[in-house]
Amino acid sequence: MTRYRPSLIVSILAFLGLLLILTWLLFSILAFKTAANDLYAQKGEHARTLLKVFVTLLPDSIPTYPEGFIPPDSQASWYVQKLSEESAFSRLTLLDRNGKPIFSAGRDGSDSYSPFQGLSNSADGSYIRPDGSGIIHLITVMRDGVAVGKAGLLLSLAPEKARLNRSRQMLITYFVLDFILLFCLGSFVLSRIVVNPINRLLAATEKITGGQYAQNLHVSGSAELARLATAFNEMATALRTKDRQVAMQMADLEKANSDLCLAREEMIRTEKMASIGLLAAGMAHEIGTPLASIMGYAELSAGDQSDTSAIKDYARRITEDCSRIDRIVRGLLDFSRPRTPGGESADVREVVAATLDLMIQQGVFKQLNINSKFDDGQLIARCDQHQLQQVIINLLLNSRDATPAGGTVTVRGRCEGKNIFLDVIDSGSGISEESLKRIFDPFYTTKPPGKGTGLGLAISARIVEGFGGRITVASTVGKGSTFSIWLSAGHAEEEVVS
Repeated sequence: MTRYRPSLIVSILAFLGLLLILTWLLFSILAFKTAANDLYAQKGEHARTLLKVFVTLLPDSIPTYPEGFIPPDSQASWYVQKLSEESAFSRLTLLDRNGKPIFSAGRDGSDSYSPFQGLSNSADGSYIRPDGSGIIHLITVMRDGVAVGKAGLLLSLAPEKARLNRSRQMLITYFVLDFILLFCLGSFVLSRIVVNPINRLLAATEKITGGQYAQNLHVSGSAELARLATAFNEMATALRTKDRQVAMQMADLEKANSDLCLAREEMIRTEKMASIGLLAAGMAHEIGTPLASIMGYAELSAGDQSDTSAIKDYARRITEDCSRIDRIVRGLLDFSRPRTPGGESADVREVVAATLDLMIQQGVFKQLNINSKFDDGQLIARCDQHQLQQVIINLLLNSRDATPAGGTVTVRGRCEGKNIFLDVIDSGSGISEESLKRIFDPFYTTKPPGKGTGLGLAISARIVEGFGGRITVASTVGKGSTFSIWLSAGHAEEEVVS
Protein backbone atom coordinates (compact mmCIF):
# COMPACT_ATOMS: atom_id res chain seq x y z
CA MET A 1 0.00 0.00 0.00
CA THR A 2 1.40 3.37 -1.02
CA ARG A 3 1.98 5.74 1.84
CA TYR A 4 0.01 8.97 1.61
CA ARG A 5 2.06 12.13 1.32
CA PRO A 6 0.53 15.59 1.38
CA SER A 7 1.29 17.73 -1.64
CA LEU A 8 3.70 20.63 -1.48
CA ILE A 9 0.87 23.05 -2.37
CA VAL A 10 -1.14 21.94 0.69
CA SER A 11 1.90 22.33 2.93
CA ILE A 12 2.60 25.82 1.60
CA LEU A 13 -1.00 26.93 1.97
CA ALA A 14 -1.14 25.62 5.54
CA PHE A 15 1.70 27.79 6.66
CA LEU A 16 1.44 30.73 4.26
CA GLY A 17 -0.03 32.90 7.01
CA LEU A 18 2.97 32.26 9.23
CA LEU A 19 5.35 33.07 6.40
CA LEU A 20 3.52 36.33 5.74
CA ILE A 21 3.99 37.31 9.38
CA LEU A 22 7.70 36.57 9.09
CA THR A 23 7.87 38.66 5.94
CA TRP A 24 6.15 41.54 7.70
CA LEU A 25 8.59 41.31 10.59
CA LEU A 26 11.59 41.39 8.31
CA PHE A 27 10.13 44.33 6.43
CA SER A 28 9.57 46.19 9.73
CA ILE A 29 13.17 45.66 10.79
CA LEU A 30 14.41 46.80 7.42
CA ALA A 31 12.15 49.85 7.58
CA PHE A 32 13.50 50.71 11.03
CA LYS A 33 17.08 50.49 9.87
CA THR A 34 16.26 52.56 6.81
CA ALA A 35 14.50 55.20 8.92
CA ALA A 36 17.48 55.41 11.27
CA ASN A 37 19.90 55.81 8.39
CA ASP A 38 17.69 58.44 6.78
CA LEU A 39 17.43 60.43 10.03
CA TYR A 40 21.18 60.35 10.53
CA ALA A 41 21.78 61.28 6.91
CA GLN A 42 19.40 64.24 7.19
CA LYS A 43 21.13 65.31 10.39
CA GLY A 44 24.53 65.07 8.70
CA GLU A 45 23.33 67.12 5.73
CA HIS A 46 21.89 69.68 8.11
CA ALA A 47 25.23 69.89 9.95
CA ARG A 48 27.08 70.24 6.66
CA THR A 49 24.84 73.14 5.57
CA LEU A 50 25.20 74.98 8.89
CA LEU A 51 28.98 74.55 8.98
CA LYS A 52 29.38 75.57 5.35
CA VAL A 53 27.53 78.85 6.05
CA PHE A 54 29.83 79.48 9.00
CA VAL A 55 32.94 78.93 6.85
CA THR A 56 31.68 81.33 4.18
CA LEU A 57 31.26 84.05 6.87
CA LEU A 58 34.87 83.74 8.07
CA PRO A 59 37.26 86.59 7.19
CA ASP A 60 39.67 86.21 4.29
CA SER A 61 42.65 86.07 6.63
CA ILE A 62 42.45 83.29 9.20
CA PRO A 63 44.51 84.10 12.30
CA THR A 64 46.75 81.60 14.09
CA TYR A 65 47.00 80.81 17.78
CA PRO A 66 48.01 82.69 19.94
CA GLU A 67 48.49 85.80 17.76
CA GLY A 68 44.80 86.16 16.99
CA PHE A 69 41.24 84.82 17.31
CA ILE A 70 37.96 85.26 15.48
CA PRO A 71 36.52 88.47 17.00
CA PRO A 72 33.15 88.15 18.78
CA ASP A 73 31.64 90.97 16.71
CA SER A 74 32.33 89.24 13.35
CA GLN A 75 29.59 87.87 11.10
CA ALA A 76 30.72 84.32 11.86
CA SER A 77 30.38 84.94 15.64
CA TRP A 78 26.89 86.42 15.27
CA TYR A 79 25.90 83.45 13.14
CA VAL A 80 27.08 80.97 15.79
CA GLN A 81 25.12 82.85 18.48
CA LYS A 82 21.95 82.38 16.47
CA LEU A 83 22.91 78.76 15.79
CA SER A 84 23.33 78.01 19.51
CA GLU A 85 19.61 78.58 20.01
CA GLU A 86 18.90 75.24 18.29
CA SER A 87 18.25 72.47 20.80
CA ALA A 88 20.51 70.02 18.99
CA PHE A 89 23.50 72.39 18.89
CA SER A 90 26.40 71.19 21.06
CA ARG A 91 29.69 72.75 19.94
CA LEU A 92 31.27 74.56 16.95
CA THR A 93 35.06 74.96 16.93
CA LEU A 94 37.52 76.46 14.44
CA LEU A 95 41.16 75.32 14.54
CA ASP A 96 44.03 77.15 12.89
CA ARG A 97 46.54 75.48 10.57
CA ASN A 98 48.45 74.23 13.64
CA GLY A 99 45.38 72.57 15.15
CA LYS A 100 44.89 75.20 17.87
CA PRO A 101 41.39 76.59 18.60
CA ILE A 102 40.90 80.18 17.49
CA PHE A 103 37.10 80.14 17.90
CA SER A 104 34.73 77.90 19.86
CA ALA A 105 31.13 78.13 21.05
CA GLY A 106 28.81 75.56 22.57
CA ARG A 107 26.82 74.22 25.48
CA ASP A 108 28.17 74.54 28.97
CA GLY A 109 30.33 71.64 30.02
CA SER A 110 31.35 70.62 26.48
CA ASP A 111 35.02 70.60 25.57
CA SER A 112 36.19 72.99 22.84
CA TYR A 113 37.84 70.02 21.11
CA SER A 114 34.72 67.85 21.26
CA PRO A 115 33.98 68.16 17.48
CA PHE A 116 37.46 66.75 16.81
CA GLN A 117 37.77 64.05 19.44
CA GLY A 118 39.45 61.17 17.62
CA LEU A 119 38.82 62.90 14.26
CA SER A 120 41.33 65.76 14.05
CA ASN A 121 43.13 64.21 11.08
CA SER A 122 40.04 62.79 9.37
CA ALA A 123 38.88 63.86 5.95
CA ASP A 124 35.99 66.27 5.46
CA GLY A 125 32.59 64.75 5.97
CA SER A 126 30.04 63.63 8.55
CA TYR A 127 30.83 61.17 11.35
CA ILE A 128 28.76 59.68 14.13
CA ARG A 129 30.48 59.81 17.51
CA PRO A 130 31.61 56.41 18.85
CA ASP A 131 29.12 56.62 21.70
CA GLY A 132 26.34 57.53 19.24
CA SER A 133 25.41 60.67 21.16
CA GLY A 134 25.96 63.10 18.33
CA ILE A 135 26.96 63.66 14.74
CA ILE A 136 30.08 65.58 13.71
CA HIS A 137 30.79 67.36 10.45
CA LEU A 138 34.26 68.56 9.49
CA ILE A 139 35.26 71.07 6.79
CA THR A 140 38.77 72.17 5.85
CA VAL A 141 39.04 75.96 5.49
CA MET A 142 40.89 76.83 2.28
CA ARG A 143 42.41 80.14 1.21
CA ASP A 144 44.02 80.43 -2.23
CA GLY A 145 44.17 76.65 -2.51
CA VAL A 146 45.95 76.23 0.85
CA ALA A 147 44.42 74.68 4.00
CA VAL A 148 44.52 77.36 6.70
CA GLY A 149 42.24 75.76 9.27
CA LYS A 150 39.59 73.21 10.05
CA ALA A 151 36.04 73.73 11.28
CA GLY A 152 34.00 71.16 13.17
CA LEU A 153 30.33 71.15 14.24
CA LEU A 154 28.82 68.75 16.79
CA LEU A 155 25.03 68.26 16.83
CA SER A 156 23.22 66.11 19.36
CA LEU A 157 21.28 63.06 18.16
CA ALA A 158 19.04 62.99 21.22
CA PRO A 159 15.82 64.00 19.36
CA GLU A 160 16.43 61.40 16.68
CA LYS A 161 17.22 58.70 19.23
CA ALA A 162 14.05 59.45 21.17
CA ARG A 163 12.02 59.11 17.98
CA LEU A 164 13.74 55.88 17.08
CA ASN A 165 13.26 54.49 20.58
CA ARG A 166 9.52 54.97 20.35
CA SER A 167 9.45 53.15 17.04
CA ARG A 168 11.69 50.43 18.44
CA GLN A 169 9.37 49.77 21.36
CA MET A 170 6.44 49.28 19.02
CA LEU A 171 8.45 46.95 16.79
CA ILE A 172 9.68 44.91 19.75
CA THR A 173 6.13 44.38 20.99
CA TYR A 174 5.00 43.03 17.63
CA PHE A 175 8.19 41.05 17.26
CA VAL A 176 7.70 39.16 20.52
CA LEU A 177 4.21 38.08 19.52
CA ASP A 178 5.26 37.02 16.02
CA PHE A 179 8.36 35.28 17.31
CA ILE A 180 6.34 33.03 19.61
CA LEU A 181 4.03 32.00 16.78
CA LEU A 182 6.78 31.52 14.23
CA PHE A 183 9.11 29.65 16.56
CA CYS A 184 6.53 27.29 18.01
CA LEU A 185 4.69 26.38 14.82
CA GLY A 186 6.58 27.54 11.77
CA SER A 187 10.08 26.36 12.67
CA PHE A 188 8.95 22.83 13.59
CA VAL A 189 6.63 22.21 10.64
CA LEU A 190 8.68 23.95 7.97
CA SER A 191 11.89 22.28 9.11
CA ARG A 192 10.30 18.82 9.01
CA ILE A 193 8.34 19.19 5.78
CA VAL A 194 10.48 21.51 3.66
CA VAL A 195 13.77 22.72 5.15
CA ASN A 196 15.41 19.46 6.18
CA PRO A 197 14.65 17.56 2.92
CA ILE A 198 15.74 20.52 0.81
CA ASN A 199 18.95 20.92 2.83
CA ARG A 200 19.75 17.25 2.29
CA LEU A 201 19.11 17.62 -1.42
CA LEU A 202 21.26 20.76 -1.49
CA ALA A 203 24.12 19.07 0.35
CA ALA A 204 24.00 16.11 -2.05
CA THR A 205 23.87 18.49 -5.04
CA GLU A 206 26.98 20.32 -3.80
CA LYS A 207 28.80 16.98 -3.52
CA ILE A 208 27.84 16.15 -7.10
CA THR A 209 29.10 19.57 -8.18
CA GLY A 210 32.41 18.63 -6.58
CA GLY A 211 32.53 15.39 -8.58
CA GLN A 212 31.13 12.97 -5.95
CA TYR A 213 28.41 11.25 -7.96
CA ALA A 214 27.76 8.34 -5.56
CA GLN A 215 24.71 9.96 -3.88
CA ASN A 216 21.45 8.16 -2.96
CA LEU A 217 18.75 10.04 -0.97
CA HIS A 218 15.57 9.02 0.89
CA VAL A 219 13.66 12.05 2.20
CA SER A 220 10.44 12.52 4.12
CA GLY A 221 7.87 15.20 3.49
CA SER A 222 5.50 16.02 0.64
CA ALA A 223 4.92 13.88 -2.44
CA GLU A 224 6.69 16.43 -4.63
CA LEU A 225 9.86 16.24 -2.48
CA ALA A 226 9.73 12.44 -2.60
CA ARG A 227 9.51 12.49 -6.40
CA LEU A 228 12.30 15.06 -6.49
CA ALA A 229 14.52 12.75 -4.42
CA THR A 230 13.75 9.83 -6.75
CA ALA A 231 14.62 11.95 -9.80
CA PHE A 232 17.78 13.11 -8.04
CA ASN A 233 18.90 9.52 -7.43
CA GLU A 234 18.28 8.64 -11.07
CA MET A 235 20.24 11.71 -12.16
CA ALA A 236 23.18 10.77 -9.91
CA THR A 237 23.26 7.27 -11.40
CA ALA A 238 23.18 8.64 -14.94
CA LEU A 239 25.93 11.12 -14.10
CA ARG A 240 28.17 8.38 -12.76
CA THR A 241 27.76 6.44 -15.99
CA LYS A 242 28.29 9.51 -18.19
CA ASP A 243 31.29 10.60 -16.16
CA ARG A 244 33.05 7.31 -16.75
CA GLN A 245 32.26 7.49 -20.46
CA VAL A 246 33.39 11.13 -20.75
CA ALA A 247 36.64 10.41 -18.88
CA MET A 248 37.47 7.61 -21.29
CA GLN A 249 36.56 9.69 -24.33
CA MET A 250 38.50 12.72 -23.09
CA ALA A 251 41.61 10.61 -22.56
CA ASP A 252 41.32 9.27 -26.09
CA LEU A 253 40.66 12.75 -27.52
CA GLU A 254 43.56 14.34 -25.66
CA LYS A 255 45.94 11.67 -26.90
CA ALA A 256 44.65 12.01 -30.46
CA ASN A 257 44.83 15.82 -30.29
CA SER A 258 48.37 15.70 -28.96
CA ASP A 259 49.43 13.35 -31.73
CA LEU A 260 47.74 15.54 -34.36
CA CYS A 261 49.38 18.72 -33.04
CA LEU A 262 52.82 17.11 -33.07
CA ALA A 263 52.28 15.71 -36.54
CA ARG A 264 50.96 19.03 -37.85
CA GLU A 265 53.87 21.02 -36.41
CA GLU A 266 56.39 18.56 -37.74
CA MET A 267 54.75 18.58 -41.18
CA ILE A 268 54.70 22.38 -41.32
CA ARG A 269 58.30 22.58 -40.18
CA THR A 270 59.36 19.93 -42.69
CA GLU A 271 57.58 21.73 -45.54
CA LYS A 272 59.09 25.08 -44.59
CA MET A 273 62.58 23.65 -44.27
CA ALA A 274 62.22 21.86 -47.59
CA SER A 275 61.01 25.04 -49.31
CA ILE A 276 63.83 27.09 -47.83
CA GLY A 277 66.37 24.42 -48.72
CA LEU A 278 65.24 24.36 -52.35
CA LEU A 279 65.15 28.15 -52.50
CA ALA A 280 68.59 28.46 -50.94
CA ALA A 281 70.11 25.84 -53.23
CA GLY A 282 68.73 27.61 -56.30
CA MET A 283 69.89 31.01 -55.06
CA ALA A 284 73.39 29.71 -54.27
CA HIS A 285 73.71 28.34 -57.79
CA GLU A 286 72.17 31.31 -59.62
CA ILE A 287 73.80 34.08 -57.54
CA GLY A 288 77.24 32.53 -57.18
CA THR A 289 78.42 33.10 -60.75
CA PRO A 290 77.24 36.75 -61.07
CA LEU A 291 78.76 37.54 -57.68
CA ALA A 292 82.11 36.15 -58.74
CA SER A 293 81.98 38.28 -61.88
CA ILE A 294 81.11 41.43 -59.92
CA MET A 295 83.95 40.82 -57.50
CA GLY A 296 86.34 40.24 -60.41
CA TYR A 297 85.32 43.42 -62.17
CA ALA A 298 85.66 45.33 -58.90
CA GLU A 299 89.22 44.10 -58.46
CA LEU A 300 90.03 44.97 -62.07
CA SER A 301 88.59 48.49 -61.60
CA ALA A 302 90.68 48.98 -58.49
CA GLY A 303 93.78 47.78 -60.33
CA ASP A 304 93.17 50.00 -63.36
CA GLN A 305 92.49 53.07 -61.19
CA SER A 306 95.09 52.44 -58.52
CA ASP A 307 95.85 56.15 -58.24
CA THR A 308 92.20 57.10 -57.54
CA SER A 309 91.31 56.60 -53.84
CA ALA A 310 87.57 56.97 -54.38
CA ILE A 311 87.51 54.21 -57.04
CA LYS A 312 89.57 51.95 -54.78
CA ASP A 313 87.22 52.62 -51.87
CA TYR A 314 84.14 51.88 -54.02
CA ALA A 315 85.75 48.69 -55.30
CA ARG A 316 86.57 47.64 -51.74
CA ARG A 317 82.96 48.29 -50.61
CA ILE A 318 81.62 46.35 -53.63
CA THR A 319 83.86 43.41 -52.82
CA GLU A 320 82.88 43.46 -49.12
CA ASP A 321 79.15 43.64 -49.89
CA CYS A 322 79.45 40.85 -52.48
CA SER A 323 81.18 38.74 -49.84
CA ARG A 324 78.37 39.52 -47.45
CA ILE A 325 75.77 38.48 -50.06
CA ASP A 326 77.67 35.22 -50.51
CA ARG A 327 77.66 34.64 -46.74
CA ILE A 328 73.92 35.42 -46.57
CA VAL A 329 73.14 32.89 -49.31
CA ARG A 330 75.25 30.28 -47.57
CA GLY A 331 73.61 31.15 -44.26
CA LEU A 332 70.19 30.70 -45.86
CA LEU A 333 71.35 27.32 -47.14
CA ASP A 334 72.27 26.38 -43.58
CA PHE A 335 68.91 27.57 -42.21
CA SER A 336 67.25 24.18 -42.62
CA ARG A 337 70.10 22.38 -40.81
CA PRO A 338 70.50 22.42 -37.00
CA ARG A 339 73.22 24.69 -35.67
CA THR A 340 75.60 24.23 -32.77
CA PRO A 341 77.31 27.09 -30.97
CA GLY A 342 80.79 27.77 -32.29
CA GLY A 343 83.89 28.87 -30.41
CA GLU A 344 84.18 32.32 -32.00
CA SER A 345 83.91 35.56 -30.06
CA ALA A 346 83.12 39.05 -31.30
CA ASP A 347 83.21 42.56 -29.87
CA VAL A 348 79.56 43.60 -30.04
CA ARG A 349 80.42 47.28 -29.82
CA GLU A 350 82.69 47.09 -32.87
CA VAL A 351 80.21 45.02 -34.87
CA VAL A 352 77.42 47.54 -34.19
CA ALA A 353 79.68 50.50 -35.01
CA ALA A 354 80.72 48.94 -38.33
CA THR A 355 77.12 48.06 -39.18
CA LEU A 356 75.82 51.56 -38.40
CA ASP A 357 78.62 53.11 -40.43
CA LEU A 358 77.51 50.94 -43.33
CA MET A 359 73.79 51.56 -43.00
CA ILE A 360 73.46 55.27 -42.20
CA GLN A 361 74.88 56.19 -45.61
CA GLN A 362 71.95 54.53 -47.34
CA GLY A 363 68.72 56.18 -48.52
CA VAL A 364 66.01 56.36 -45.89
CA PHE A 365 68.45 55.95 -42.99
CA LYS A 366 69.59 59.51 -43.65
CA GLN A 367 66.09 60.69 -42.66
CA LEU A 368 66.17 58.88 -39.30
CA ASN A 369 67.92 59.62 -36.01
CA ILE A 370 70.29 56.66 -35.61
CA ASN A 371 72.22 56.36 -32.34
CA SER A 372 73.83 53.75 -30.11
CA LYS A 373 74.26 53.36 -26.36
CA PHE A 374 76.60 50.92 -24.65
CA ASP A 375 77.63 50.10 -21.09
CA ASP A 376 81.20 50.84 -20.11
CA GLY A 377 83.76 48.12 -20.69
CA GLN A 378 84.09 45.47 -23.34
CA LEU A 379 81.06 43.59 -24.66
CA ILE A 380 82.54 40.31 -25.91
CA ALA A 381 79.92 37.73 -26.99
CA ARG A 382 80.21 34.13 -28.21
CA CYS A 383 79.17 34.51 -31.84
CA ASP A 384 80.40 34.98 -35.38
CA GLN A 385 80.74 38.69 -36.10
CA HIS A 386 79.62 38.37 -39.74
CA GLN A 387 76.45 36.50 -38.84
CA LEU A 388 75.80 38.91 -35.96
CA GLN A 389 76.16 41.79 -38.40
CA GLN A 390 73.63 40.11 -40.69
CA VAL A 391 71.16 39.89 -37.78
CA ILE A 392 71.67 43.57 -36.88
CA ILE A 393 71.23 44.63 -40.51
CA ASN A 394 67.96 42.69 -40.75
CA LEU A 395 66.66 44.35 -37.58
CA LEU A 396 67.74 47.81 -38.74
CA LEU A 397 66.04 47.31 -42.09
CA ASN A 398 62.80 46.32 -40.37
CA SER A 399 63.05 49.38 -38.08
CA ARG A 400 63.70 51.58 -41.13
CA ASP A 401 60.57 50.28 -42.88
CA ALA A 402 58.40 50.78 -39.75
CA THR A 403 59.71 54.20 -38.69
CA PRO A 404 58.57 57.42 -40.42
CA ALA A 405 60.99 60.17 -41.39
CA GLY A 406 62.32 62.00 -38.35
CA GLY A 407 61.86 58.93 -36.14
CA THR A 408 64.48 57.41 -33.88
CA VAL A 409 66.27 54.06 -34.03
CA THR A 410 68.52 53.18 -31.08
CA VAL A 411 70.93 50.26 -30.73
CA ARG A 412 71.64 49.59 -27.06
CA GLY A 413 74.16 47.10 -25.67
CA ARG A 414 74.61 46.02 -22.09
CA CYS A 415 76.23 43.27 -20.03
CA GLU A 416 74.35 41.53 -17.23
CA GLY A 417 76.39 38.84 -15.49
CA LYS A 418 77.45 36.24 -18.04
CA ASN A 419 75.05 37.49 -20.70
CA ILE A 420 75.24 40.17 -23.37
CA PHE A 421 72.01 41.94 -24.36
CA LEU A 422 71.66 43.88 -27.60
CA ASP A 423 68.43 45.86 -28.18
CA VAL A 424 67.25 47.51 -31.41
CA ILE A 425 64.58 50.06 -30.45
CA ASP A 426 62.52 52.11 -32.90
CA SER A 427 59.72 54.67 -32.61
CA GLY A 428 57.79 53.23 -35.54
CA SER A 429 54.25 52.00 -36.06
CA GLY A 430 54.61 48.90 -33.87
CA ILE A 431 53.46 45.32 -34.46
CA SER A 432 49.97 43.96 -33.86
CA GLU A 433 49.41 41.20 -31.31
CA GLU A 434 48.41 38.76 -34.05
CA SER A 435 51.61 39.42 -36.02
CA LEU A 436 53.79 39.09 -32.90
CA LYS A 437 52.78 35.41 -32.66
CA ARG A 438 54.16 34.68 -36.16
CA ILE A 439 56.87 37.31 -36.51
CA PHE A 440 59.72 34.75 -36.65
CA ASP A 441 57.95 32.28 -38.98
CA PRO A 442 59.63 31.84 -42.38
CA PHE A 443 57.87 33.63 -45.25
CA TYR A 444 55.54 35.54 -42.90
CA THR A 445 55.51 39.27 -43.70
CA THR A 446 53.12 42.18 -43.42
CA LYS A 447 54.86 44.14 -46.16
CA PRO A 448 53.28 44.56 -49.62
CA PRO A 449 54.24 42.09 -52.36
CA GLY A 450 57.72 42.78 -53.62
CA LYS A 451 58.73 44.65 -50.46
CA GLY A 452 59.69 41.67 -48.30
CA THR A 453 60.09 37.89 -48.36
CA GLY A 454 59.42 37.12 -44.70
CA LEU A 455 62.83 35.47 -44.31
CA GLY A 456 64.84 38.20 -42.56
CA LEU A 457 63.60 37.65 -39.02
CA ALA A 458 63.35 33.88 -39.46
CA ILE A 459 67.00 33.69 -40.53
CA SER A 460 67.99 36.11 -37.75
CA ALA A 461 66.27 33.96 -35.13
CA ARG A 462 67.93 30.85 -36.53
CA ILE A 463 71.37 32.53 -36.44
CA VAL A 464 70.94 33.71 -32.85
CA GLU A 465 69.75 30.24 -31.80
CA GLY A 466 72.89 28.88 -33.46
CA PHE A 467 74.93 31.08 -31.12
CA GLY A 468 73.16 29.46 -28.16
CA GLY A 469 71.13 32.62 -27.51
CA ARG A 470 67.65 33.82 -28.29
CA ILE A 471 65.84 36.80 -29.80
CA THR A 472 62.59 38.29 -28.50
CA VAL A 473 60.35 41.19 -29.43
CA ALA A 474 58.09 43.57 -27.50
CA SER A 475 55.90 46.06 -29.33
CA THR A 476 53.08 48.54 -28.81
CA VAL A 477 51.02 49.58 -31.81
CA GLY A 478 51.62 53.26 -32.56
CA LYS A 479 54.61 53.56 -30.19
CA GLY A 480 57.32 51.33 -31.61
CA SER A 481 59.09 47.99 -31.17
CA THR A 482 62.09 46.58 -29.30
CA PHE A 483 63.96 43.54 -30.60
CA SER A 484 66.25 42.05 -27.91
CA ILE A 485 69.13 39.68 -28.65
CA TRP A 486 70.53 37.58 -25.81
CA LEU A 487 74.01 36.10 -26.21
CA SER A 488 76.45 34.33 -23.92
CA ALA A 489 79.37 36.52 -22.87
CA GLY A 490 82.84 35.55 -24.12
CA HIS A 491 86.16 36.38 -22.50
CA ALA A 492 88.23 39.47 -23.18
CA GLU A 493 91.40 37.42 -23.60
CA GLU A 494 89.85 35.32 -26.39
CA GLU A 495 90.87 36.21 -29.92
CA VAL A 496 88.23 38.35 -31.58
CA VAL A 497 87.59 37.41 -35.19
CA SER A 498 88.07 40.49 -37.36
